[in-house]
Amino acid sequence: MGRLLNMKFFLVLLLLPFCAPAGELYQIRQLSEQDILQTYTQILRDACHHADPDWKSSSFDPAAGYWGDGVSGGNEGIRTVASMVLACGTLLKYDDGLSDRQRRELLAKATAAIQYATVTHVTGTQKCADGKHWGATPKFGPESWQSGMWTGTLAFGAWLMWDKLEPASQQGIERVIAWEDDILVKRRPPTGLWLDTKAEENGWEAPCLVLGELMFPSHPHAAAWHETALEYLMNTLCTADDLHDTNLVDGRAVNQWVRGANLQPDFTLENHNIFHPSYVACSSYFLTQAEMYYAYAGRPIPQAATHHLMDTWRMFQTIILPWGEAAYPQGMDWELHNLPFLNLFATLGTHEKDPLAARMEERSLQYIRAWQVMRRGDLAVPGSQLGITRHAICAEQAAYGYLAHKVFGPATKELTARAAAAQDQGVWEYRYVDFIAHRTGKKFVSFSWKNRIMGLLVPIGEGHEGNPEFTVPIANGLVGSFELTPRGDAKTTVLEHAWKKTPDGFETTGTLLLNGGRLKQTLKLTSIGEQTVVYDDRVMALSDVSVQGERGVPVGIENDEITGGTRLVCDQGGQTVFDRQKPRQPIDFPGSWVNVDDRLGVVMVTGAGMAYAQAPGYSRGISVCSDLLYGSYSDHSKQFKAGEEVARRVAVFFVEAASKETSTLARSCKIETKPDGQVLRFKEAGGRNVEVPLL
Repeated sequence: MGRLLNMKFFLVLLLLPFCAPAGELYQIRQLSEQDILQTYTQILRDACHHADPDWKSSSFDPAAGYWGDGVSGGNEGIRTVASMVLACGTLLKYDDGLSDRQRRELLAKATAAIQYATVTHVTGTQKCADGKHWGATPKFGPESWQSGMWTGTLAFGAWLMWDKLEPASQQGIERVIAWEDDILVKRRPPTGLWLDTKAEENGWEAPCLVLGELMFPSHPHAAAWHETALEYLMNTLCTADDLHDTNLVDGRAVNQWVRGANLQPDFTLENHNIFHPSYVACSSYFLTQAEMYYAYAGRPIPQAATHHLMDTWRMFQTIILPWGEAAYPQGMDWELHNLPFLNLFATLGTHEKDPLAARMEERSLQYIRAWQVMRRGDLAVPGSQLGITRHAICAEQAAYGYLAHKVFGPATKELTARAAAAQDQGVWEYRYVDFIAHRTGKKFVSFSWKNRIMGLLVPIGEGHEGNPEFTVPIANGLVGSFELTPRGDAKTTVLEHAWKKTPDGFETTGTLLLNGGRLKQTLKLTSIGEQTVVYDDRVMALSDVSVQGERGVPVGIENDEITGGTRLVCDQGGQTVFDRQKPRQPIDFPGSWVNVDDRLGVVMVTGAGMAYAQAPGYSRGISVCSDLLYGSYSDHSKQFKAGEEVARRVAVFFVEAASKETSTLARSCKIETKPDGQVLRFKEAGGRNVEVPLL
């Protein structure tokens, strides 16, 4: 009888919706300084070993060779060579645990790569694998666009092993640096504020100039290189206010150094036609590299090397997620996980003694190492299309992170998770790039009205360090899209928008013209308290239209090797496992709510019906598998006359909430009509009654 009762109880459990959080993939812990150094060493050793199959001897000299394709331009040529030379040089300088054989192998490849890079430069006697020289030319062109950056990386790698280089190699490095720096002396740093900042371009020229003056102080042009280095440093993180600033920096007024603005007054920037956090980071870390070079040389660090560095960091940290990656309120066009900010965090944590940066470095370092182990030594994460290029760039970042500890000493004591989360909570308005964000201990939510019109919602609550990656920034996030026949113009235009802070979040509203002006969408996003976001929109036909499909209120859910490869979606009828290795057709959910992995609950109060569409594989560019959770999904063809309502969607998002909480929330959601309009009422998990006016 007891066994029968137990079996009945088991069957009842099977009929109940049940969601289990995604498994813990990573063991993240607090690291000592020794742990940090050891982890960097492991990353660099494995990175150098993994690059061995990409090594090639040159066609013109067996004593010269290269990683990658060895061409004159692009990232897989000299940039890859320089990055790997830096990784090798770092180990040769500071890794006391290398065996004699390992040292010989690292040194042999590094010196051969230096030989290849110096003799194929425009000042050399040989040509790259594509039959061309690399390097700057007096008339600026594509072939010299990044040569200053490549030269700086190559030179520092060589400097780390300077006593092991033959005189001919040392002379080759001096010749290349002198050529590149002399050309930069004759150029003025450019500026660009909207859509295409020149911050990172000016920043990447500074290392070559700084290293020229430090490595070859007796060179007759060293003083000119120093002056030009300061000018490029000052024109990296520069703003319009600098043009009126008479304070002295390195003996000259700021407005005598700065030629224009590359950053907005709030220290945001645009590149690739969007607000781009990755370029905030790299523009900043070129300055921190300059700090490192001066410290390594035992020279005072000029003030120019920190111009607006901490101002920019204070802006940047508001969008840094607890695991060390950035949120992307206007989307991402590079690989989502393969642009680490290790070197920036490391220098800010060690030299600038910033505790949040120290925490972000420690977390980032452990994830990168875990992914590298997952990839058997490769630093290009799963889904990357860039191979040795991305691997080498990540190795360079790790080398600079390691060097920060060796040059500046240990990082400051890091913050606790709770203190770090509390530091940047609040509403952040970035009006120049036109997005607003609300950050609490459990969520990051943003909405952008410019460049890319999209919303982003990221669960960031404590307790998920073992597998933090969850949502993906997607085009039209939350806003959604419609498929019309004929397809016609897909342009979206913002007619008007506004936002305001509220006592516990923000509210933003706006009107869009969709599909070239055939549809009008009025929407409202309200961020409420710790966990809740309400999405509300209405779509009207402005002309007679045929709607073939609706993809409404979408959220990108990462589901790939980085996150464990499965997502568990619960609804009121049960649960569905989405396995990345067994992709399936989109699944409709007939009820009013779903919950993903006990981290994101969605209640659709009105809409066409919820659906989950699994990614067929890794996407190009962003290099993740992004499943799509739709709040309102339809493939039914419908005809609408001008003036008719095409869609009406009201959704409540609840982050870091279990399926049971989501189900309870769904039962409490009600739309009521009042004299002054409709309101949405619901009860949050803590029992608080919430009322949100609707459009």
